[in-house]
Amino acid sequence: MPASTDIAVVGGGIIGLSAAYELAKATSARIVVFDKSTPASGTTGGSAGVLCLCDFHDIYAAYTLLGDARVRELRRSYDIGFHPWGSLAVYYEGNTFPPPQDPFATRFGPDRPDSLYHREVLDGDELLRRFPWIKPDRVLGGAVYPNHGFVNPYRLVDLYERLAVDTGQVEVLHGTPVLQLRTDGDRIATVVTRRGAWNVGEVLNAGGPWGAKVAALAGRKLALTPQRIQVCVATAFDDGIESGPLTGVPEQVRGEGVWCRGEEGGTFLFGQHHHMTKPGFTVDPDSANRVNDDDYPMDVADVYRRYWHLPKSEFLNGWSCVYGTTEDGFPIVSRDGEVRNLLHAVGMNGHGITCHAGVARTIRALMVEGRGDIDLSDVLGRPERIDITPLDAGRFERGELIAFNDRPVAPDLERAVPAASPED
Repeated sequence: MPASTDIAVVGGGIIGLSAAYELAKATSARIVVFDKSTPASGTTGGSAGVLCLCDFHDIYAAYTLLGDARVRELRRSYDIGFHPWGSLAVYYEGNTFPPPQDPFATRFGPDRPDSLYHREVLDGDELLRRFPWIKPDRVLGGAVYPNHGFVNPYRLVDLYERLAVDTGQVEVLHGTPVLQLRTDGDRIATVVTRRGAWNVGEVLNAGGPWGAKVAALAGRKLALTPQRIQVCVATAFDDGIESGPLTGVPEQVRGEGVWCRGEEGGTFLFGQHHHMTKPGFTVDPDSANRVNDDDYPMDVADVYRRYWHLPKSEFLNGWSCVYGTTEDGFPIVSRDGEVRNLLHAVGMNGHGITCHAGVARTIRALMVEGRGDIDLSDVLGRPERIDITPLDAGRFERGELIAFNDRPVAPDLERAVPAASPED
């Protein structure tokens, strides 16, 4: 006889576990998280774990603020491996310098010393003094955002699992792939896994790049595309570097922007990033190559060494992970259009760590409160709500794609700080 649960969460990454925790705090529901493999073994574990500004739309700006507030809250009581090494935009000849203030700073982030929007503008001499590996050619100056940083994604996922389980309402089943979603009319009645069947009330698809496969089990087509992203590693410690901010250079590698950040132990991580689905990167997440292409580390080295002085650092094969991407670059966080007890929280386009708390709050609003907006008063200190209905899964079929703001992504940072990380 099948077991039963009020809420089934399909996917045990940062999105699934943070949503389970949020729902447990807001309700008395019993929740089971079905994770197909081991903790953080999907996109989350391959991520850079970055928390920085994703402020190219109201929704992303709100999600950024909520993610920052949640990480600050967790850091007060738990070690999640947070490193406040900041992010850095370097301005070269041809850029506007000093840079204009971010237009979202006035609305969402008054320039307090502890704000994500707080920045320090550095002239060329000060920039090169603080970051001596940057070559001086054509450099005008830079802007440091000192309150940005990164977490250890494995620690963060482990903490969310412990917090969720400690509510007494959540069970997390690793190594338990969902094999079938049995429907009864316009709802999912039963979730079938390798460990048996569960009768369910609500189902949350938090499958990351597997999200379209999860939706297909319920006979639904989801406009989500899994795309392979490569991350390589440089031994910056060989050049005496102990830490480094999230940054980049004004040149692409293989037609892709590549971010860099320092890592624990004095290495540098270099990762591909694009803000939406892009031709040439689509893979099956179950069979994607999980290591770098043979020549990828050297391609990164060739570009970065034109801008940085790293004579002793070796560029090494790192890993690859798979993004869940969408055509417009915005996540899908909504109820399904036809299966009434199915919700989706997928398509983070590489922003999952930064946005996870906002996505979890959105799921609470949809599932528990029956609302199409989320409350920001606790992070802004004043009443404000953000409409999240544009994230509807059906927008692609209707041709109602969301547009980025008509300005560069985080002014002049598109080439310097891609404001994201390879995670979902």
